[in-house]
Amino acid sequence: MGINVEASLVEMSLSSLSERCIQEMRKYRSKEPSDDRYCLEVLRRAVIGKNDAAWAVLRQQFHESIRLWFARHPYREAALRHETSEQSFIDDTFRRFWQAVGDQALLFSSAAGVYSYLHMCLNCSIMDTLRAYARPKEESLFDGSRPDELLLMEDAYHEDELWEVMKSVLPGERERRVAYLLFHCNLKPREIVRFCAREFQSEGEIYRLKRNIMERVSRNSDRIKWCLSSTGN
Repeated sequence: MGINVEASLVEMSLSSLSERCIQEMRKYRSKEPSDDRYCLEVLRRAVIGKNDAAWAVLRQQFHESIRLWFARHPYREAALRHETSEQSFIDDTFRRFWQAVGDQALLFSSAAGVYSYLHMCLNCSIMDTLRAYARPKEESLFDGSRPDELLLMEDAYHEDELWEVMKSVLPGERERRVAYLLFHCNLKPREIVRFCAREFQSEGEIYRLKRNIMERVSRNSDRIKWCLSSTGN
């Protein structure tokens, strides 16, 4: 995704851009009219220009927002049992963000897009940590009243067992990838296409894969429950 950058922005010093970015981001967070161009120009310099100082400015601008998201996350306490501090999740969020935008030279057309992507990176960081340290729980994952409950239960973090079962139900790598993005990262099809443009070409493809996933889960719901019940014993 490209952005049109005015010559005046290109010529601005990074310190001036940083000051304007602070002002505009404050307006944005207060739901006031704001100008995204300064933030997006800093991002352009960081991503396209590989400017470490610009990247440092971005970290400074978005650090507090990520900290607040983490503080409000429903699994904050569970995640902190496995990491020493919230800063480790903030650092990992920026690492994931930089890896994605750097590898794809990805730019955004609005500050809202940057916020959304960072929020997604934080959510994935928390959930991946919980999965890595997961232990079986005694209670059943779902009561079978809806076949999609298996995928929608965000507190079912003993997914070593869950995903081993799901691999046999979803033999395709793309289906497993879409299941992860839809049901664990809570992304909408349009967000998947936007954030994973190199993997998926259209929303229609995502919806088709989602239908395949749900059909397979529905057909195999009894088998999945039995397998999970067996591993929990």
